[in-house]
Amino acid sequence: MSQRVALGLLWFWAACIVYFTFGTPSGGGHALNLKPLDLTNAADIKDAVLNVLMFAPVGLLLALFPVRWYQATLFGFLGSLTIEVTQYLTRSGRSADINDLTSNTLGALIGFSCTAAVLALTRHSSRIRGTRVDC
Repeated sequence: MSQRVALGLLWFWAACIVYFTFGTPSGGGHALNLKPLDLTNAADIKDAVLNVLMFAPVGLLLALFPVRWYQATLFGFLGSLTIEVTQYLTRSGRSADINDLTSNTLGALIGFSCTAAVLALTRHSSRIRGTRVDC
């Protein structure tokens, strides 16, 4: 995949995140949540899984660039932090949530790690067969 296509997809992902963050109604709640994830609450677990899935694509796309795992994780963290701080400062009715920050960052790392592993296996396999694979 061309890095231009990946960059275009990153921009599309960012636009979708902005829309889903500010263009959809809030579930209500407090303006700021600093309590850690309640693992006995099914709604919190579902929200955490959805936040991981929401940020996995950015990790996947970043794996197509010459970045390392910690850079992709930092990108996910800073992107999520930007969203959470903006939600708090704009008083959009959405909660700035430490759990979202954690889940989003984890999602970026998981997306990056899975893609990097597949790319490494593909490159290793192609070396064994004597073919060249450029991703």
